Amino acid sequence: MRRKTILPFLTTLLVFGLVFTVLLANSREIGVTWDEPAYIEASESYVHWLQQAFSHPEIAFRDNILTNAWSLNSEHPPLDKVWSGLVWSVARNFTDDLTAHRMGNMLLSAALAAMLFAWLRSAYGSLAGAAGVLALFSMPRFFFHAHLSALDVPAAFSAFLSTFVFWKLLEKRGWAWGLLAGLVWGLALATKVNAVFVPIVLGVWLLLFRREPRQFLRLVIMGLVAVLVFFAAWPWLYQHTLERLITYIGFITVNHWQIGQYYLGQFHIPPPWHFSFVMLWAVIPLGITLLYFVGIGRSFKWKKDNALGALFLLSAFIPVLVPVIGRSLLYDNDRMMMAVYPFLAALAGVGFNWLASAWRKTGLALRSKTLRTGGVVLLAGLALLPQLVGMARLYPHLLSYYSEGVGGLRGATKMGLETTYWCETYSLALPVINAQAKPGDRIWADPWSHDVLIYYQRIGSLREDVVVTADADDVSIFGQFVKGYPMSAADWYIFEHRQTTFGPAGMNSHMLAVLNRQEVVYEYRYEGVPILTVYK
Repeated sequence: MRRKTILPFLTTLLVFGLVFTVLLANSREIGVTWDEPAYIEASESYVHWLQQAFSHPEIAFRDNILTNAWSLNSEHPPLDKVWSGLVWSVARNFTDDLTAHRMGNMLLSAALAAMLFAWLRSAYGSLAGAAGVLALFSMPRFFFHAHLSALDVPAAFSAFLSTFVFWKLLEKRGWAWGLLAGLVWGLALATKVNAVFVPIVLGVWLLLFRREPRQFLRLVIMGLVAVLVFFAAWPWLYQHTLERLITYIGFITVNHWQIGQYYLGQFHIPPPWHFSFVMLWAVIPLGITLLYFVGIGRSFKWKKDNALGALFLLSAFIPVLVPVIGRSLLYDNDRMMMAVYPFLAALAGVGFNWLASAWRKTGLALRSKTLRTGGVVLLAGLALLPQLVGMARLYPHLLSYYSEGVGGLRGATKMGLETTYWCETYSLALPVINAQAKPGDRIWADPWSHDVLIYYQRIGSLREDVVVTADADDVSIFGQFVKGYPMSAADWYIFEHRQTTFGPAGMNSHMLAVLNRQEVVYEYRYEGVPILTVYK
């Protein structure tokens, strides 16, 4: 390796190592979230099938065996669950079960950081690369999601990788490069459906800046290859292919579960057109927001960077604009927007680099080395310190973070934004239940979140002699039967203050009525706002 390339390589490797180390160091403090148990159960099932496919393929590919193994969480493509399961099968030998299941995605998060740094460094310089990575991982909500055994940050990684690979292949000639781009995009499609935005973004960018027939031909080849890769990566589709494909397409288009969203004091399905823009303003720290706006301004000088800034801009905002136009189902606050955060962080890195360069020029004109260096440090502090202080105070419950732009959590609550979501605060209730509950006591939690408590029992964080109840319907997870009871039959109530839980006005008023008759034994508040309450 040449001397000119070894230092950038080592620096990029250092970024990967630092980000992974930080994520791994605090993974155990991040509470289990609503979707994780379903993905964890599926990942274990997929890996066990893969082991069987290698040892006994004549059995593994039988219809009933394949269906049993891959029916779990078949509403989403499998690739990240397979990856997480493979990493888990190794990591479980030297760490706890939850960390082992999360480790695969923490590796992807670190790889995303390294890729973001390398891309910005090659185009704008190391300072832009470092600023972009710091911007991304000082977004409290993205930092939280980067730990999870869930699909949202892997979807962000795969979309970013697909865009990065396409950019790097722009000047390569030959149809074979389209095969490589198609392979990468196919893997992204096999991660989560969000990857459908990638060719839309690339097509718009090409129309605006690179109207070359060979580039559009490459896009076509990329799409054809991606479809084949998508099918190959999903054994669920090997049997009853047409039927299952139609079911999947129906699920992601018109038959998705109707999940609501509390927004500006009201319940919506779906939320109004401005939801995405308000949430981006509300949950991204103000300093980073201002930086990416500067980066957007610089992107209009597209001849200086071959329209790379414009590509970042389109990649960030087309996925946000499409739901606005089509009124797609959006919920869980900003969770569906994780894939745009790396591109906003890239724009923030571009913006920081331009401001730092302008400041250095001023210091150079004034012949002051202190001014040149001190100004850049001050700029970094203004952009990063407020949210880092906020993260330290709120940690690890970062899904309740709101930016200075809306007055923090207290201001967001007054606006009618959701206090939290996804059950991550349940970990606060476990010591109370473990210390005070009697054997056989029934534990009620928000509807459809029983699997979080079942997983806590599975890993020994919640006593096995208490009974986790479902909300009226019998269910099963990890092979454990969960008996449905009416809410009023419970002995303990774990209530996370997710206002969406109550649904349309009056729909779930009985929940409040039941809770108001119970004794409060524990409550967690931040800035005076209740986030979790345990009732007895």
